[in-house]
Amino acid sequence: MQTDPKKAAPQQKLEATTVTNLRKAQPSGVYYLFARIGGKLKKKSLATTSFSVAKLRLADALKVERGASQLRNHDVSGKLTFPQAVELCIDRLKATGRKPRTVGFYEERMSALYSVWPELKTIQCSRITSKACMDWSIRYQKQVKRRTYNGTLLVLNQILGIAVENGIIGANPASQLERLKVVRDKPPLPNHKDFQRLLTYLDRNPYPQIQSAARFIRLLASTGCRKSEAAKIEWRHVDFEGGQLTVQGDAVYGPKNWKPRTIPLFPELKAFLQAEFSRQNPQTGEKTVAEVKEASGTLSRACKELGLRKLRHKDLRDLFATRCIEQGVDIPTIANWLGHSDGGALLMSTYAHLRQTHSMKMAQQVSFGIGSDSKPPKD
Repeated sequence: MQTDPKKAAPQQKLEATTVTNLRKAQPSGVYYLFARIGGKLKKKSLATTSFSVAKLRLADALKVERGASQLRNHDVSGKLTFPQAVELCIDRLKATGRKPRTVGFYEERMSALYSVWPELKTIQCSRITSKACMDWSIRYQKQVKRRTYNGTLLVLNQILGIAVENGIIGANPASQLERLKVVRDKPPLPNHKDFQRLLTYLDRNPYPQIQSAARFIRLLASTGCRKSEAAKIEWRHVDFEGGQLTVQGDAVYGPKNWKPRTIPLFPELKAFLQAEFSRQNPQTGEKTVAEVKEASGTLSRACKELGLRKLRHKDLRDLFATRCIEQGVDIPTIANWLGHSDGGALLMSTYAHLRQTHSMKMAQQVSFGIGSDSKPPKD
């Protein structure tokens, strides 16, 4: 039976290791922070059975616990600057094993927040008022896109929440600010004919860089992978005999939900990969299927030359989902191929931009049996 790494049974024994403040629970093998902080013995699971991972998480966990202990010694009027709260927030993210790109997102949003609200660099959390938060919100909404505003507001609330949790302030002064509704008004994706015209145009370009970009575009459009996922696909992930491709990634560029997934080798995808395998000869050459990690410039220039609307890497993922829906693949299956863990809820809300012509075509196949000339549905 697999042990839950987040929790060790009460009867388990914590054995000392070669690293100070790091102990290993037996028989589960889960590592724990074990230290006296603020005069109290603190035990906290590091949620891993890997010694190397535990050592990395231990330093961050100690920093978080010691910071929290110092804060608990303050009363509501205690002093905590906003930058100190930011540091505690970042430390918590690292200690809980959040991905580097998540930490990077928080740091990026904080840099943007400081640029439009410089007083935050020195202010005490207890002196941040609801009015000041509202004034920032009104200014910032006019400067950035709604999605950017929402992300920055999320980070601001998380940081001020640190001060609330530790009794520095009684309530979050930004809690009354609301997220902005993001309108998803996407222009239509290219139809099958236009996308084929785009690929043909790229194939005729003799430059090696363009050819590599064209192959990357084909890989994205035929797998539905995110750009970072596709760039990390290696030949060892391609199972020609089993007819599937594993999207593995790594700790930085892995799948968004950290779970590897498999994608069937659709006939066109299999033929493309077999041709690439023969061309690259990966037994003596490249380990990765893709020779480039992005193709945005190539896509933009080609679309402009052909009079097509600008395409991004993300649009190729949308194109994959749309093609699958149009050809009758059920939503849960497509969601699984895309790496969604919600059974298709996000797919329905995000990729439900099927072209009107396809919608009308599908409508012609529906019968409710209420007319005199209605036909029974086909089995």
